[in-house]
Amino acid sequence: MLLMVIFSSCRQAPIHEYPWKPYSQRAVADSIAQKKPVVIDFFAEWCPICHDLDRTLFSRPDVQAKLSRVTALRVDATNQDDPLVQELAGLYGVDGLPTIIFLNSHGVEVKNSRLQGFSAPDEFAQSYALLTIFK
Repeated sequence: MLLMVIFSSCRQAPIHEYPWKPYSQRAVADSIAQKKPVVIDFFAEWCPICHDLDRTLFSRPDVQAKLSRVTALRVDATNQDDPLVQELAGLYGVDGLPTIIFLNSHGVEVKNSRLQGFSAPDEFAQSYALLTIFK
């Protein structure tokens, strides 16, 4: 009985994953038409840092609130041989995962906002703040 209590207390709290929409050119175009910024997360199932971001960044209520005010899209780059993944990596200049890109309401990447690798909540907040400055 004691072991059950110990093991159950060692389990991590469930991750409250953000409901990303899959990336599509149409979603970006619709967002631009609505004058809404876009956040694109390049993610892969095999990427441990990507999963760390889900656990430590994207599960935070303050980050989820920010993402709910933009079009939040995720590129599943698990299969790097997929022609679409290669096309999008080339289009956005992505050379490693994870990469988070911030596009203003005109669809232009906000200068100095890109996040690569592990990102802390304050780094995300700084990049997100640039979206409001450079609409």
